Amino acid sequence: MSLLRRLRNVLKYGRGEGARSRKRADKLRSKRERFESGDWEQEGLLARRRYGSYEEYVAHQRSKLPGIIDRLRETDPEEFEEFRARFASCSALAEARSVLCLGARLGSEVRALHALGHFAVGVDLEPGPRNSWVLPGDFHALVFPDASVDAVYTNAIDHGFDLDRMIGEVQRVLRPGGCFLAEIDKGTDEGGLPGDFEAIHWTRADAVIERIAKSGAFEVEEVRGLGHTRRGLRSLVVFRKAPRPPLDRPGP
Repeated sequence: MSLLRRLRNVLKYGRGEGARSRKRADKLRSKRERFESGDWEQEGLLARRRYGSYEEYVAHQRSKLPGIIDRLRETDPEEFEEFRARFASCSALAEARSVLCLGARLGSEVRALHALGHFAVGVDLEPGPRNSWVLPGDFHALVFPDASVDAVYTNAIDHGFDLDRMIGEVQRVLRPGGCFLAEIDKGTDEGGLPGDFEAIHWTRADAVIERIAKSGAFEVEEVRGLGHTRRGLRSLVVFRKAPRPPLDRPGP
């Protein structure tokens, strides 16, 4: 954290054990006010940010990086170590040689996967300048061939415009038996709230997990609590694509 940001936080929240709790409560209060402002519409168990068009959604999502790129560069070493520890402890990735990362921003997760020996690449609507780890791309319309990767990872489910279309693309590019790793935030009924750039949210985490499984014809293999990550209180969910059925062999 820069000296200026640290000073601002001290002036606003004070010091000591209570400072972090006060900061977290302030952020939650601000999120709730924005969520209840009328910019969102509820559709069953999902809530969607109101966009006039898909182009407006894309422009909004692309506008995020310029405002946070300095902070991302500052926190990158911590992000990298957090990702590396998370991936190293995930048994579902043990046999995955190739991993596609969706909504990868500057690519901390991609570099962490490289450090563990995986072939990995990221895609993002706005990967920023001179980003060797992440390609420009839209996770609603991936350019990669069918059944071309062993695993897909994302912590950006809540930034999708069309959840079913996004999950359909994940299912398409995964090889039979491949795994989809998704970080899932708490829902609104569980105290979780979207920020300024999330495009969808849900009432309960289990509701969106069930929706993803159904949409992609996945089996839920594991749900692991991650505790308080740098991006909030989340779970890592491992979805498994069905393996290819064996070929019928002709009789003797």
